Amino acid sequence: MNRNHSFLVIVSLFFAGAIFAHANATVVGPDMYEKTVVESAREIPVAYDVDVVVVGGTSAGVAAAVEAAKNGASVFLAAPRPYLGEDLCATYRLWLDADDEPTSPLAKELFQEPQVAPGVGRGMRFRYEADSPSADPHKDRVSPPALTDGRWGSASSQSVQYNGDVSIVADLTESKRFERVHVMAFQRNNDFEVDSVAVFCSNDKQEWKPLAQIRNEIVGKGEFEDSALDLSAVVSAEARYVKFDIKKTARVQRILIGEIIIEEKIPQISKSTVRRPPTPMHVKYTLDQALLDAGVQFLYTCYTADILYDAKGRIGGIVMVNRSGRQAVRAKVVIDAMPRADVARMAGVEFLPYPAGTHSFQRIVIDGEPRSGDGVTVKQLSSPIYASMAGNQSRSHPAFLYTLELPMKDGSFASFAKAEQAARDKTWQKGQVDSSEVLFQIPPDPMKGKKSLKGEWPGANVVDLAAFQPAKVERLHVLNGCADVSRKAAEDLLHPSNYIDVGTRIGKAAADEAKRLPKPTNVQLTGRKLKPTASGEVKELLVGLRPMHASDESIPSQERSIPIVGEYDVIVVGGGTGGAPAGIGAGRRGAKTLVVEYLHGLGGIGTLGLIGKYYHGYRDGFTKELDEGIAAMSGDLAPRGGGWDVEIKIEWYRRELRKVGVDIWYGALGGGAFVEDGVVKGIVVATTEGRGVVLGKVVIDSTGNADVAIAAGAAYMFTDAENAALQGTGLPPRNPGASYTNTDYTFTDESDVIDLWRTYLTSREKFKDAYDLGQIIDARERRRIVGDFVISPMDMYNNRTYPDSVVLSRSNFDSHGYTTHERFLLKPPDRESISAYTPMRSMLPKGLDGVIVTGLGVSAHRDAMPILRMQPCIQNQGYAMGTASAMVVADGVSIRQLDIKKLQQHLVEKGNLPASVLTDVDSYPLPKEQIDAAVKNVAKQYDWITGPPSQPLQGESMPPSSYEPVGVILSQPSEALPLLRQAFQAAEKEEDKLVYAHILGMLGDPTGSESLRKAVEARTVDKGWSFKGMGQFGQSLSPLDSLIIALGKTKDKRALDAILEKAALLDANSEFSHFRAAAIAMETLKDSRAARPLAELLQKPGIIGHAVTTIAEMEKEVVPGAGVEDKVRDRTLRELVLARALYRCGDYEGLGEKILKQYAQDLRGHYARHAHAVLMEGK
Repeated sequence: MNRNHSFLVIVSLFFAGAIFAHANATVVGPDMYEKTVVESAREIPVAYDVDVVVVGGTSAGVAAAVEAAKNGASVFLAAPRPYLGEDLCATYRLWLDADDEPTSPLAKELFQEPQVAPGVGRGMRFRYEADSPSADPHKDRVSPPALTDGRWGSASSQSVQYNGDVSIVADLTESKRFERVHVMAFQRNNDFEVDSVAVFCSNDKQEWKPLAQIRNEIVGKGEFEDSALDLSAVVSAEARYVKFDIKKTARVQRILIGEIIIEEKIPQISKSTVRRPPTPMHVKYTLDQALLDAGVQFLYTCYTADILYDAKGRIGGIVMVNRSGRQAVRAKVVIDAMPRADVARMAGVEFLPYPAGTHSFQRIVIDGEPRSGDGVTVKQLSSPIYASMAGNQSRSHPAFLYTLELPMKDGSFASFAKAEQAARDKTWQKGQVDSSEVLFQIPPDPMKGKKSLKGEWPGANVVDLAAFQPAKVERLHVLNGCADVSRKAAEDLLHPSNYIDVGTRIGKAAADEAKRLPKPTNVQLTGRKLKPTASGEVKELLVGLRPMHASDESIPSQERSIPIVGEYDVIVVGGGTGGAPAGIGAGRRGAKTLVVEYLHGLGGIGTLGLIGKYYHGYRDGFTKELDEGIAAMSGDLAPRGGGWDVEIKIEWYRRELRKVGVDIWYGALGGGAFVEDGVVKGIVVATTEGRGVVLGKVVIDSTGNADVAIAAGAAYMFTDAENAALQGTGLPPRNPGASYTNTDYTFTDESDVIDLWRTYLTSREKFKDAYDLGQIIDARERRRIVGDFVISPMDMYNNRTYPDSVVLSRSNFDSHGYTTHERFLLKPPDRESISAYTPMRSMLPKGLDGVIVTGLGVSAHRDAMPILRMQPCIQNQGYAMGTASAMVVADGVSIRQLDIKKLQQHLVEKGNLPASVLTDVDSYPLPKEQIDAAVKNVAKQYDWITGPPSQPLQGESMPPSSYEPVGVILSQPSEALPLLRQAFQAAEKEEDKLVYAHILGMLGDPTGSESLRKAVEARTVDKGWSFKGMGQFGQSLSPLDSLIIALGKTKDKRALDAILEKAALLDANSEFSHFRAAAIAMETLKDSRAARPLAELLQKPGIIGHAVTTIAEMEKEVVPGAGVEDKVRDRTLRELVLARALYRCGDYEGLGEKILKQYAQDLRGHYARHAHAVLMEGK
């Protein structure tokens, strides 16, 4: 059975009329496919208007962009990956040949050899004893003792825990000389941290001589869980006993020690006889800085989809696709720096055919045991890769170059996708820590240029650039191995030094050409319309680069045909935590299935995102099968303390998909939907080679951001004018072998390509000393659909059941920031574990059929997501939705006609669900008697509002509270309100009245406003909450904060004076929650009398001036190496909520509007979205 339907037999075919009827060009297009669909006429927003556009982030592409800018051209570069340098990093071609000496400044900087630290030598043998017992869950062991076993690569599996300061004495058995000591300590901010180590020596354990005092200089500046922090000192002493007094920081309760090492001699690094390869981070960071320094505008994650032409048929720019949608870039000259000359193929340039048959490819694998087999040769490269680890350490890993003979039907995307999977089948090796993302090949199908070079490579400085210009297409330069040179010369061209030097020359030539050309006019996207074989409409986002900023200009796109590049039963968009299991679930039930994944590995956050162990979650069912399968593959590589090797998990997913015949397309982006009458019938897919439609009977949107559903027209919930809350975002540094590197230091809106660029760029600045940077942004909150059912936190707390439950989730409120739901304004969440069901309806976008949304995109209130987003639960969810999709296809029904009981029965048998779901009904609405009881009981016990004002605020456990019935009351507030008013009037104790007034106020009822006002006036400012992402549990408001918010929500104008009195006491040293509470209260009242006091508060020292609109300003905010960072977010949120309140209170001398307009242009998409939404309220 043909699964692929001949995807991109000729690359140009992807471009639905981008192949303009050029006078002498071979006319190719969608008519070469058997099937097409029609894309209606539309307007494409213009993102950039430049002299030169460079397509591709290769090293030569960057060199060309830099040189063009130096020669006066305005330049934009569109990079398809989340980084620059794909010719070096995606292929892993980081080694220079012996005779390839860098000559240009850029090449010299790129291939600067990394410094290799001496690292830690072999330690002396010793016994040790501690003055405190080790503690669970990381107790020491007897044989071998954990602190001398030579392993300190994982906090979870290779550490010893002490619940406090500890003194450890090492016994060398006799007096011996030693030169250096190390304490290898793990660090997680605010959880386990070593403050200092004092080192002593003795021969009798009575008299101790001080040797060293070692301070941890990076407390709070980074997390070291996959590689311990090296706290070392040169001591040069002689003794039998060495004592280490290890002290924790004051803010933590425990320390985790990986190893203690006493070195007899300090090892020395011998001079290398071979050139060491640079790290991927160094390459990417260097190229970033080159473009920034040259003033070149650029973006990551952009696929070029089409060519623009002017009225005379001349090239006038490109159209690109990214997470923000589709945009146009108008340009005089185009440089195609893509490895396979994709843009030139779109433009109708003539190429030799890609010959069918066996082809030779290269792939590099780092570490593990090399493999052999038919059509496989392997050699170890001259130098290992070196990674700097925590402290003064370097770790090396051998590198293996595979040459593979693989069959290729043609040069289509499908053929390359198939070859990629075959190559991984042949080269995956247990113990590997990294590998090439893509195969490397000297292209066998060069273009026809203005001149042809038949012989040897003449040199980068003398080669005729006419060989890089198509014979019959003007204003286009081809900067890749498809240039019209002999294939031997192409091999020499692609040596990095030559490639960069040629790029520099082409950049200058393009700038010179642009100077001679007028600005393109009447530019449009043209195309031919063929008879469609499927009816429907191509749906996509056409706003601009940022979802909150519509482009000022657009170019017309004619009605045109788009090729159907595949047909499947089930299409899964996103191969991450939910997507890979969805593909497995669908494939196992016989559905013809495609998994589309933008990156080059499966598993998402839990693999490429380096969250390689579970925090919480329901771990039976499919997740249990997955975990057991990974453990079986891991063998002796399984982490001792839990978690998994991310490379093994990626491979387990891949093998399971391959086993059931699922197609995997790496490097492909779901860029839209194909919809008819509210039914999603397929997706628009984009690759480096363009756009096409894949038809499917069911689409599973596992993008984590509801990208396909929203493009299809689904309503969604995300950052808006209501509040500025978002769970913290991370993007981890990546060191070879690391599996768990959890970070939380920013907010990122992944539907904003500018914010994506900002996040990748500044994260490389933050972690520039690491080996590499992760490619998937570890977001904990993204866009969520408005589904047939919206899950509320109340549903969870009230143990709601449903007739259509398909997922069981379990977690606590690991909120990574502050909560916003009224339930948590009244009663903060705690560490208590909660189980909750997800009904099928919450994964179905309201008003759309044919599409299911999984993961972070499900229909739920933002404060429900901490319970729903755990990896084990989303893995089970994905499997369930894949199974459901296959059942729908087999039964020939729509998704809403799914036999839910049949699905539940399977999931019960699998272990995903308990048998009780088979008979569950909706437990709502709650009976009136339960509401009555909740109102009566709510004020009977100790309460955090009426009790002593000394409650903890930074994650500690909360005291017992009488607000347990709040969940019941808030589930049906219309029924509860009359009862609450009656209870308030009947209450005899003032503290009881305050409880009822508090709840009433939060529900917008003024009945108890006077009690609230008196309570606010009577209280002094208590301890507030400063923003905290990682490890945030419990309160994010103080009791006084909560009372102030409730008072403001009564909308009783008499409340203002009490609120202003408390707000006047605040300054830049006050906690964020106090500002937030005052802002919410005053903006709810909307009393103009609050405007001037709010303006005065904003103008206190340190309060304003935190908007960031340039990358230079952003980089000033970067805290080097810090995987957890809260201060920047704290002060930014403070300014933003105050400006919002000021604006809503009528503003004062335009200050509120001025600040909001600054934030509306902020590079950080979350803040920009919020500020823009608030400003739109006034329009």
